[in-house]
Amino acid sequence: MTACYWRSFLKVTMKHFDGTPAAPRILYAGDDDLDRAAQYLGSIIGEQGYTFDYIASPLRFPDGVRLSTYNLLILSDYPSARFSNTQLNNIAQYVLEGGSLLMVGGWESFSGLQKEYNQTPLADILPVRMKPGDDRRNVSQGCVVLPHGADHPIVRALRWDLPAIIGGYNAVMPKGGATTSIVGRLLAITAKGKRISAAVHQREVPLLVHWKVGRGMCTALAFDLAPHWVGGFVDWGKKRVRVDFNGAFIEVGNYYHRFVTTLLSFCSRKDS
Repeated sequence: MTACYWRSFLKVTMKHFDGTPAAPRILYAGDDDLDRAAQYLGSIIGEQGYTFDYIASPLRFPDGVRLSTYNLLILSDYPSARFSNTQLNNIAQYVLEGGSLLMVGGWESFSGLQKEYNQTPLADILPVRMKPGDDRRNVSQGCVVLPHGADHPIVRALRWDLPAIIGGYNAVMPKGGATTSIVGRLLAITAKGKRISAAVHQREVPLLVHWKVGRGMCTALAFDLAPHWVGGFVDWGKKRVRVDFNGAFIEVGNYYHRFVTTLLSFCSRKDS
């Protein structure tokens, strides 16, 4: 195929957004489309001045993508079936050679509903072990998001005295050598007449796990950044932040906004 054909093909399968000069480049795939769930993460990526390309969930991952031109690859609810095995091997090699991968939780992340990534080349580079079957955990009464240690930039950037809750996550287990920086603890709420009681389970659920692998970095966020799993976490904070992007807007809590911006900065090595 001619180079002209491939350029036209990439324009059809990817949406491109220019950022500020010298900004890190991000490739973001998944979360349905930018006018749906991807609007949350996509809007903040754009607002922060990153140059980024976006691939909607129904579209196959194009062969013409040059991964080495990106500082960060984000996969969020992007089905593994959209990749060829060669492409998945290329992603693993991209990370080992110095790239950065962030996988965000969802029904089509990690193992998910259809055993998405457990038997793929990404299983070796992700900082978590995935279950062989369905790892989705829907939480009707909420899971409190809490820091685990104090070294991660997200932990240092946020106040945790009024934590928020999420509504679901992928049940993953950190690998040896990986660092867990954010955890969750499940709530148990009971009601007897007008009296309501709440207890917090002692077991901690790994939610943000990362490690250096090869010359690169791989990060696993076990919950989603968009409804429905994001739950009340999307409104976390004392103020509202409006972000206008791509002809639409989102309104989120200022702590949620800071969480996402700090996560992007950490994973894209923007500060390095």
